[in-house]
Amino acid sequence: MLKKLVIGLATVGTMKAVAIGAYLLLVGPWQRRWGATDEEVQRAMPGDEEVEHSLMNATRAVTINARPEEIWPWLIQIGTGKAGWYSYDWIENLMGLNVSSTDRIIPEFQQLEVGDTIPLASGLEIPVKLLKPGETLLLVGHDPVVGDASWIFGLYPIDEQRTRLVTRTRNRWPMTPGGILTLLFIEPGSFLMVRKMLLGIKRRAEQTSGQTSRKVEEMACQNSFQDKSVTLNPPVQG
Repeated sequence: MLKKLVIGLATVGTMKAVAIGAYLLLVGPWQRRWGATDEEVQRAMPGDEEVEHSLMNATRAVTINARPEEIWPWLIQIGTGKAGWYSYDWIENLMGLNVSSTDRIIPEFQQLEVGDTIPLASGLEIPVKLLKPGETLLLVGHDPVVGDASWIFGLYPIDEQRTRLVTRTRNRWPMTPGGILTLLFIEPGSFLMVRKMLLGIKRRAEQTSGQTSRKVEEMACQNSFQDKSVTLNPPVQG
């Protein structure tokens, strides 16, 4: 009986070791560069210098059939309590974040400046470090307890109708036994949510391509709005 128990525990331990090894050697490297080209992974981006010797460094990307100015309004309104994260709301709500990702461009969330903060959760915000409309949104946070983080979104035109949206996250926190376990849990979770977010932005921008620029121009020209949000309807398929 004891022998079977020992063999069973050894088998479980071996399976766990194999699973962790497979993640570290195969799954981890793949998800850290999901959708990104070699050039995009190797390209220096603003914020790289903010987190040296990062424990988690991921560059992910997606091609969007829309122009940068049509994608930008969706980016600058992200945040908990704002437009959401365009990801798995139900997972975020299980964590008590009360997120509801919108399919609209919301006028009051279109004014974002360096120094503003984007809410991640209740009592947790990350400041805007760099903002170039239609090009770059960089978020950087430094905390002696939580650690350091940088998160950048870059828009790179391919041609007149297509754009690469590239995001990079760099994180570092205290290296404790708990910190190592945090890495094993947070990294796969980050991939799951960021991948869905990129695809969510892609879907919204592509469905409203051609409408977004007109709507944003209307917002800038009008002095007041009876409705505080603008719903963008997908183009009619001919």
